[in-house]
Amino acid sequence: MAKKNIFTERRSTDQEAEAWFSRTDDRVPFEAFSNPQEKTRTGEEMLDEIRRKIRTRRQKRLWLNVAAAAVVLMTTGTFSYRAYLTSMPSITRQVWLSYVANKGEFKEIRLPDHSTIHLRPGAKVAIAQPFIQENREVKLAAGEIYCEVSHDPEHPFLVHASQITTQVLGTKFIINNDPLAADIRVTLLSGKVAVRNKKMQLGILLPKQQLSFNRVSETVKLDSTAHLAENWLNGEYILDNVSLKSFAQTFGNAFSMEVRFRGKTLENLTVSMQFYRTDDPKTILNQLKLIHGLNYQIKDKEVILMR
Repeated sequence: MAKKNIFTERRSTDQEAEAWFSRTDDRVPFEAFSNPQEKTRTGEEMLDEIRRKIRTRRQKRLWLNVAAAAVVLMTTGTFSYRAYLTSMPSITRQVWLSYVANKGEFKEIRLPDHSTIHLRPGAKVAIAQPFIQENREVKLAAGEIYCEVSHDPEHPFLVHASQITTQVLGTKFIINNDPLAADIRVTLLSGKVAVRNKKMQLGILLPKQQLSFNRVSETVKLDSTAHLAENWLNGEYILDNVSLKSFAQTFGNAFSMEVRFRGKTLENLTVSMQFYRTDDPKTILNQLKLIHGLNYQIKDKEVILMR
């Protein structure tokens, strides 16, 4: 019934419109409004409708522009991120391979560039993987190492030891980074090395020179040295004004023993001494007895120092 009424009304309206057009003379100007008020009202409605459509089209165009910009940003961002990842392979892919020389163990590491690192007992190092990149990098976390570096001017050899970095192109040198010692020491046997920290270059060493960097005061001391590569490799230890606690660690690592103190104050005593790993441990402990009047007891692999 509702559909029938709608169609009836539509036919009636069409018939009225047809009759109206039949009465209109095409030769005179067309006037479709019965009075000025209706003409004005209809014109305003038409103008509002035109403005609405313009706003709608502008909004659609704006949203299209925003969507297009978003697509461009997302695409650019994706490619930029991928480019960032691929442009930094040495940072994102670099890993460190760790080595430790246990008590009584003298370890030798041969590197891909044919360089060699010798570790004394207790030494801990990490080698960059892959090793040959812009630089050749090694980290000395603790202990003493002797490096024989193959010459390669295009890939500087860097050894990071706590606060300092030693850079070489090809040479032989020793680094001692004993955490219990006041100084980090770099000893040059041949060639030339540069030592620096984060702030500045600390010095350039020539053969038979030793640089000592104080961890606390960050001061530098340069001395001559009698170190020989052959003596180092044969197990010579040269301790210069180290704490007894540091001595105990070095002694214990060299002879696979555990050193304990009967009295905390003994740890802060200092000692200078030279010995070889082939020496009798009792001979070395007897030197302590002469220097500081200390007694000792040895039970299996344990040494107790006392007054």
